[in-house]
Amino acid sequence: MATELMKDIYRLEVPLPKNPLKLLNAYLIKGKERNLLIDTGFNRPECEEALMSELASLEVDFNKTDIFITHLHADHSGLLFNIKTDNNIAYCQKLDAAIINRLSDPVYWNYIVDEFVKTGLRMSPELAIETHPGWLYRPNNNVDLTHVEDGHKIMVGRYTFTCVYTPGHSPGHMCLYEENEKILFAGDMILGDITPNLCIELYLEYPLTDYLESLDKVEKLDIKHIFVGHRSMLKDVYGRIRELKEHHAARCQEALMVLESGPLDAWEAAVKMTWDIQAKDWNAFPPSQKWFATGEAQAHLLYLWQIGKVRRKFRDDGVNYFELEDGVPIERELISAWRKEFKHKK
Repeated sequence: MATELMKDIYRLEVPLPKNPLKLLNAYLIKGKERNLLIDTGFNRPECEEALMSELASLEVDFNKTDIFITHLHADHSGLLFNIKTDNNIAYCQKLDAAIINRLSDPVYWNYIVDEFVKTGLRMSPELAIETHPGWLYRPNNNVDLTHVEDGHKIMVGRYTFTCVYTPGHSPGHMCLYEENEKILFAGDMILGDITPNLCIELYLEYPLTDYLESLDKVEKLDIKHIFVGHRSMLKDVYGRIRELKEHHAARCQEALMVLESGPLDAWEAAVKMTWDIQAKDWNAFPPSQKWFATGEAQAHLLYLWQIGKVRRKFRDDGVNYFELEDGVPIERELISAWRKEFKHKK
């Protein structure tokens, strides 16, 4: 059921069946002339039924409702083609908008597969792109999207929102900030119970570098209320930003530690790293999580390469791998404490 969080701001819970994220927090801002829906859910009947039911409970005229997509991922954009009409404006940053309108193009997915194979991903029938949620639950067709960039203003009723460009989780991730009430709609930029996944993507060469810069950018905003894309609501945004930075610092140290055994590609490193996944070992990981874990390992290894802690090399088959630079210190106590906290959360 829709929950009013502040005057004219509602949280809409959209289920994400058979997905560890469990549900999407979509949002509706009501205005006298126009409303604004933030994000949509997967392109699945259960998601569409839940979203439209929530909107109906608020007596929303969808012909007077525009749509803001925080980023390209199917759990946020999947229903765009189903629900958008000629009477809606659908806002999205231009890089993510370009990818959304390529999500049904096999050429795009061939590119993604090729890029992940270069990280060391071991393709197999279980990892076929046809099993990937980004393919399964994408928008059915191209959508007319209105591009917004950093600083763009969107007025809805009593609120004036500023678009805040925050790449890292996706190349064109965009938050919405309301200065007067100090509100941030964070999408997947900041989450309370889990850490946003960082993966290589078209237009996104160094995900962790971009993400850390985006955290710094958001940290400078005066935020009193933050509304996130998944799981429970978050109260201490600045404390959570510190935790996320500490998490990635520890993850980088762990990546260095696993390289002590010798050169590894991202898949090989991911097998040795710590993940908050309900599985007894790597072989039992759900296929989509193997994609995400390999992509996240690559993001951290690329960051370490950028800052001079590891060397990046390429095998004859084009797969990149990494090895420790000489004399790089490893903070083992930091890794140990972080791993204990990870296990405690499980």
